[in-house]
Amino acid sequence: MPRNKRLHFKDIHALKALVFIPIFLYCTFSLINPTNTGALAEVTIIAGKISQSSFDFLFFLTAFLVTSHGLREYKYTEKFSLKNFYIRRILRLSVVLTLSLVFAFALHPWLIGVLDLQPMVTPSIEPYIWLIPNYLSDFAGPQLIYLTIICTVFMFLQFYAFWGIMLRFFHNYLNLIAVILLVVGLVSRVLHEYNQSDYLMDTLSFGIPIGIGALTAIAVRKESSVVVKLKEFSKNTNSFIYIIGSLLFLGGYILAKNSYLTAIIPLLTSLFFGYVLIEQTFGKNSLVQFKTKKILTYLGKISYGMLVYQAIINVMIIIAMESLDQNLDSFYMIGIVIVASFIGTVVVSDISFKLFEKPLLRFRREFKKV
Repeated sequence: MPRNKRLHFKDIHALKALVFIPIFLYCTFSLINPTNTGALAEVTIIAGKISQSSFDFLFFLTAFLVTSHGLREYKYTEKFSLKNFYIRRILRLSVVLTLSLVFAFALHPWLIGVLDLQPMVTPSIEPYIWLIPNYLSDFAGPQLIYLTIICTVFMFLQFYAFWGIMLRFFHNYLNLIAVILLVVGLVSRVLHEYNQSDYLMDTLSFGIPIGIGALTAIAVRKESSVVVKLKEFSKNTNSFIYIIGSLLFLGGYILAKNSYLTAIIPLLTSLFFGYVLIEQTFGKNSLVQFKTKKILTYLGKISYGMLVYQAIINVMIIIAMESLDQNLDSFYMIGIVIVASFIGTVVVSDISFKLFEKPLLRFRREFKKV
């Protein structure tokens, strides 16, 4: 079908760059302050709470994009290739994921031994082979925080495996399936709160943003009346919604603390994510157009690499500091670590994108006909 009608949401790249920042800060602060004490501990907690909203956004966005492209494929070809879908997903995730696993299970343990640093226990690789590490892996110590990020990638793989089947065999019931996922996510978070357990490594707990992401894609594809009304919102209305939504994104999980409200926050923020995506793409009275922010847009393009590599680069910097007997107690040193880590993340992610990911993205088009 005509290539000039390719589905593309330019604004998404800049948004991905913005939501990356809380995740980066949380990982960095956790490594700088492994004992979780002092003033930095409070900052780490705040960054961690905001990063929960960031992960909600990433799952929302993934569900939105995958559903949008799936429905588009049905529109122009009247069918959906499950094989091509899986190949595209593998080509997109494989390079960064493979490199990160090599670091986790080979390079990092080797560095610890060579530099004679404090020994660490590397978890079994078996759960990673079976694609369920987020449920079975045991993360011991802050220096293994990159394994948490790697497991997040596996959670996306689990979602792709499931959603591909839904798109192929049950695409006429996507509305119902999305609602069911939303309910499953809500129940999962309530149960985690009841059991005082962490929901972040439970893929089911992200059913709320996934469900709303899919429903948003369906609404956009069908040009529902809600989408039509959102396009016409005035600048004042848009300003009000952005202020409320941003406050929810930044402070929702902080205010919820450890209460059952943690099950409601993703419902509200995901609705905000849907509004932002529609407003940025189709709105006639936008307050700001993120797609015009070239730096953010490019950082968003390499954000997958940034998400994974940043935790690894943070660990490498901490190892370097430990081997040089550097003290990280001063704000000066903390600032140096943050800046060095961010620059290193951007450089490594840029190289990875240009040398490995971009060529695979071009090749991936062979399995994407619309």
